[in-house]
Amino acid sequence: MGRITARYGLVVGAWLLIICLSGCTGLTAVSAIPGAMYGMVADQFSGEEESFAYNMEMTLAAAQQALQEMQIAIDIVEKREDGGYSLAFNNNRLDGKISLSRQTPKLTTVYIRVRTLTREESVERAIIQLIDAKLKKLPAGAHFRQADFRNLLAKADFHSRRLGWYRPGARLDAQKSMTRGWLQVKMPSGKIAFLKGAIKK
Repeated sequence: MGRITARYGLVVGAWLLIICLSGCTGLTAVSAIPGAMYGMVADQFSGEEESFAYNMEMTLAAAQQALQEMQIAIDIVEKREDGGYSLAFNNNRLDGKISLSRQTPKLTTVYIRVRTLTREESVERAIIQLIDAKLKKLPAGAHFRQADFRNLLAKADFHSRRLGWYRPGARLDAQKSMTRGWLQVKMPSGKIAFLKGAIKK
């Protein structure tokens, strides 16, 4: 594990060297968190759910803008096989997960779970309300902004399928993979994705 948060008593920095598909090289920092975190969010607490009469891409864009306005950074965006998305975020106070599910081409359900030491219903409701407000203001065709994110891949291979994105500087459940120079990352669903990098103590 690259880093265990202070509340678990061990802090280790994890620096990842990212090599883009275009051949560019960049240095980014990603910290690791305990593998149980996303599972705890998913399994221990009920959440807040709301459906919106907007398509998936518009709703995803609104969720991103709502979290940014609240100064909550998205760590992982997972693109699910059912056409939906799962977002994971955490900071010193909040751990959370947002699931977006397509009901029809113009109806998207958003399900949010947020916890500190207990479930935070008020935070969940505030995020839902801000997503609703953002949707009413977004221009048609709005999309999730990927510029600040890097790819998570299905295999330790730049030519493999993209499973989602992660934010450089995020705290991730990351560890070394069997392929030298690659790390494996646990996504909100529990699936494993890969990124190019190395953990340095």
